[in-house]
Amino acid sequence: MKLFVLIFPILLASCASFNNPRQIKQASFDGLKFESLKRYDYTRLNPKLKLKNPLSMCHNQDFEAAHKIFKAQLDAKKDNYLYWNQISTCYILEREYNKAKNFLNLALAAAKTNTQKSIILNNMGVVQLETENFHEAKEYFKKSIELSNKALTPKFNLTQVYLKFGLYRKANDELNFLLAKNPQDIDFLNSKAYLELMQKNYKQALTFFNKIPKEYRSRDDIATNMAMTYFMLGLYDNSKQSLSNADKKDSFYTAKQLEITKELDKKTRK
Repeated sequence: MKLFVLIFPILLASCASFNNPRQIKQASFDGLKFESLKRYDYTRLNPKLKLKNPLSMCHNQDFEAAHKIFKAQLDAKKDNYLYWNQISTCYILEREYNKAKNFLNLALAAAKTNTQKSIILNNMGVVQLETENFHEAKEYFKKSIELSNKALTPKFNLTQVYLKFGLYRKANDELNFLLAKNPQDIDFLNSKAYLELMQKNYKQALTFFNKIPKEYRSRDDIATNMAMTYFMLGLYDNSKQSLSNADKKDSFYTAKQLEITKELDKKTRK
């Protein structure tokens, strides 16, 4: 039985719905906090909402109000790459990917430095990832890293592509870099644990899962893969407990949880 990690791309200078299961309450556990709003919970984002920040409004799914603000800012910000990038981010959140591409092209035309171009290329990769053009996504992330090798977000996104296609050595190199930057990041740890699980290094996988604070272990992806790790180690009661603690909000993972439950029943049936 094999479990697959879902790809949840992180948008540089971006945001997501508050239904986002990957929201992180503590900034210390968010290694991308200076590059992305993707995993901000409401409390962390609220100061920006109070300032009527249009990107934060998109995060809060108040798209109409955000676009009105963007429209009013056009004359003042039309030469600013971040302005066009933020509009594209909102369209990504609305799943209007063709519109997002158009505004990303405007952002790239306005970008002047390699760092600025790196941000845009990462988000172009995210659009490709969202539309399941994985090869194109990988190339955009690699180009983004080439232009700004200090940026963590494209490295994390590239890691998810590597994990999806079983390129574990390459994924491991990126994850070691990311964990050196922030050894407490929830998704860095989860990705590393998943990598070890897929390579059948079950004890090592459990070591990384156990570094994730307990309040985040109920997240469906983490709970499912922890349950699988316990199962492979023969720790069936722990596996059952992990499944019992799961949030059960993500249909992909609830299906996998059911598979593990069936296997547990076979193993523990008297």
